[in-house]
Parts: sequence; C-alpha cells; structure tokens
Amino acid sequence: MGMAGKQEKRRRVALLVQTTSEWHRQLLRGVADYAREHRPWDFHIEPRGLLETMQLPKGWRGDGVILRLVDPAQERAIRRRGLPAVNVSWQGEHSRAIPRVSSDESACARLAASHFVEKGFRSFAYVGPVGQPRYADVLGAEFAIATRAAGFECVTFSGKSRKHRQPLHQQRQWLVDWLHGLRHPTALLVWNGEVGREVIAACSANGLHVPDDLAVLCAEHDSVMNSLAPVPMSNIDQSPLRVGREAAALLDRLMSGRRAPARPIHVPPVGVVQRQSTDTAAVDDSLVANALRHIRAHAHEPLKVSDLQKALFVSRRSLEHRFTQALGRTPAVEIRRARLEHVRRLLIETDLPLAGIAERTGYQHLEVMVRAFQRQFGLPPGRFRRER
Repeated sequence: MGMAGKQEKRRRVALLVQTTSEWHRQLLRGVADYAREHRPWDFHIEPRGLLETMQLPKGWRGDGVILRLVDPAQERAIRRRGLPAVNVSWQGEHSRAIPRVSSDESACARLAASHFVEKGFRSFAYVGPVGQPRYADVLGAEFAIATRAAGFECVTFSGKSRKHRQPLHQQRQWLVDWLHGLRHPTALLVWNGEVGREVIAACSANGLHVPDDLAVLCAEHDSVMNSLAPVPMSNIDQSPLRVGREAAALLDRLMSGRRAPARPIHVPPVGVVQRQSTDTAAVDDSLVANALRHIRAHAHEPLKVSDLQKALFVSRRSLEHRFTQALGRTPAVEIRRARLEHVRRLLIETDLPLAGIAERTGYQHLEVMVRAFQRQFGLPPGRFRRER
C-alpha cells in the first residue's frame, strides 16, 4: 500500500500557564487557534492556579514550551531541559534562551491614563497586585509617569507595611480608609478583575459610589469576577487571544531552528471596554453630569440630542455650549461614543448576530451601525469580533 509521503510529525508542546483567569484562558485559545491553522500540536496542560509554580513533569519528552515564568528556579529547570520556550508573563526578563511575548504593559498604563484624562479627571490612584510581591509592577509605575506627564499626581495603595504580603481581602479596612482619603472624584486603575471586584465591593459597603466617587478601570478582564462585582467593571482589552497566537508563532519558529528575537514582542492593547464602573466624567457642571448619566442609561435606545434637551429642560444651544466647555465635545458626539461602546461590549461579551446587536443599541439599520463602528474603531464589527 503506497503513501504520498511521510506523515508530518506532531510536535509536542507543554503549556505551563495558569487556567483560572479569563486572560490566560483567552491566551490559550490563541495558541490553539494558531496550531489548528498551521500544524497539529499535541499539548500537555494541567488546570493550575495563579499562585502555583508550574514545572514540566518528570519524563515528559516534547519539542517546546509556552509558560508563565514566575521565578528563577522555574527558569533554571526549563533551561536545563534545553527546549525552545516562550514566556507570556509580565514577569521574567526577556532573553534569547526564553524570549517573552506579552501584552504591552507600558502601553496599557498610558491608555488608562489618557482614558481618564479625556474624561476630565484630576485625581488619580492605583491599586496593584497586593499580596503578590514577586511582580515588578511596571503597570503602576508607568501609570504614575503618564498621569504626571499630563500634569497630575497619582497615589498608590501599598497596604499595611507589616502585612504587605497579605491578600487584599484581608486588608479591607485599611483599603476602605485609603479610598475615603482620596480626593473625589478619583480615577482608579486596578491590577485585575479580582482586585477590581474587591475595591468595588469595599466601596459599595462603605458609602462610596462607583463611578461617581471612584471610577474603577481593570487592567484586564475576568468575566467571573465581573459578574460577582456590585458594579460591572470596565477593562483594558489587552487582546490575550493575539498574545497567544504571537507566542505560538514564535515557538513554532524556535522549534524550526530559528533564533529568538533580540527584543520582547509586545502586543498593544486594543482599547478600553467601558462598562458602568468608569461610565462617567469628572465635570463640575451639574447639567453636563446629569446629561452624561442620562446618556449612560439610554445608550441602548435611538437617543437624539432633542431627547436630551427635553429630559433636562434646556435649549440645544445652551446644552452644546456647556458640553463643549466641560468636555471639549458635543452631546451628539458623546451619544455616538456611548452607543458604539455598547456595540463593542456586545461584540466581545455575546454571540448575538450583528443585526441583533444593531437592534439592541438603537440602530434602525444594520449598515449604519457597521459604517459608524468602522469609522470609530478602524475595522468592521464582524472582523473586530473575529480578531480579538
């Protein structure tokens, strides 16, 4: 019985990546997508948690590793195996031996700062990976630099010094006192969904309002933590799916004998996915503040500027003048922005068809929504959904 040619060997790839967070599960999907499209890989993977250090099993023989590098001992163990490896964590230094592919931490910080500055905030704060001392927290440092460059200062929650290794939920009262001591309204960037949920829960239980006293933005998204938070949490879309694909592509090159790049591969963030926790603006004009709340509450409807006038009992000329003075944009632009953010959120979080999304976001014609989305975000909604 003849064969057209020898069957290509299936490469064996170990995935030493935690599986408990949404971000890492999306990254693993990106790895799987790459392998499915290019060549079949046999994966070794175990369900693991954030605080675990993962090692290759004894006796495992394979061709490459994608890992979340967390400590020097783990790095030494990987180097001893002599396998091509790619690190997908913000931890660990990039090297030719274990190159790094990760979301761009500095770009995420700058994006968060610009998002809040555009909303008119003048008070900024940050809550990082409390209780995880192994992280060199570039995100918090870069957020402080970005806010300082815009002319503002940023304060950071560091926890009780003698208890700095305790997780955030064990420092609730200390956190509450710190939150109350901020100058409100404050723009608050937090490390991840777990930290965001704890911060918002602390606010909710202690008389602080999100987003009006504290606008909370998570550096990454976790759907479970988001569903458990008292207020739906905004997040930076770090495109973990693309990080996974880029990591898989680099590992594929390394397993084929090519050299690692001299510099790490940084995947830029897509943008801010706005939910209720930041859906506000820091404005002194009470009329504009009320208008923003009305827009927020009715973004799913075919809202017009005339509807806003009637709800607020104000002339169009006065409304537009005060909007421009407070935010530098018109009410019509803000309505369009809020509606398109709603579209983007539904594209990310649901499997609704585009026609269903148009219906739920106040667009009477699908083609109008598609054109508006492409103007705002640079690509049509269907492609945006496929590529994120």
